[in-house]
Amino acid sequence: MVINIWLMIILAVAFLAAVGAWLNTRLILKELVVIKAHIGIKEERTPSVLDNDLDKD
Repeated sequence: MVINIWLMIILAVAFLAAVGAWLNTRLILKELVVIKAHIGIKEERTPSVLDNDLDKD
């Protein structure tokens, strides 16, 4: 019973840490976009299959 409680606590802490890491990564990526714009680096985007719509007439 005690092991189950500790396991749940550990899983909850791990989940919160994962969410925190994800939010931190998003924040860093947003700051990098601002820095790149300030320096003058163009936004490079790799082409995607979804960019080419085959149904265009």
